[in-house]
Amino acid sequence: MMFSSGNSKYGNKNASCDVLTFEPSARPDMIEQLKGLNFRADTNYADIDWHEFVCISVLLKQDTVMGFSSVWHRPKYYQHDEVRILNRWWEHESLREHGMEIARPHVIASVDHQMKMSKQLGYNKAFISRERNPRFFKKLITTIGEKTNTKWYVYNDKQCVCMPKASSCWQYKGETIL
Repeated sequence: MMFSSGNSKYGNKNASCDVLTFEPSARPDMIEQLKGLNFRADTNYADIDWHEFVCISVLLKQDTVMGFSSVWHRPKYYQHDEVRILNRWWEHESLREHGMEIARPHVIASVDHQMKMSKQLGYNKAFISRERNPRFFKKLITTIGEKTNTKWYVYNDKQCVCMPKASSCWQYKGETIL
């Protein structure tokens, strides 16, 4: 388990969120909170099996889950030593900010936790992928690399991250060695 305190001195509404990363079996209380979240009929978050993830990072404000992302290993689609981090990123609408800042402190804390836990659990590679906006995605990955002092490779073309026949499974992908 890993924990990072939020930074209320940083000037945005997400900065004061603490980040907690854990294996699903270690925190049944957090899994129950996650199951109770209202995703407003967003099908991407319907019927999540929280226990299929390697680990989960949650954004907390006074012990209330305000956001999350997960680490996922899918042997059918990923290399045996590879995980997808920042999988299913979600923030409560009260935390969402539109603006030019990329990779705010809670995102960096989540990435850092997820890379470290993945390494501890025996994985050697991690990737982040997104379906849209390759220019923003490349800037995001570059910024994450700078803020975490890691090297990332970004593919120029979309890569298959799940079922090859599904167009949504072809995404822009950045990967790093852990």
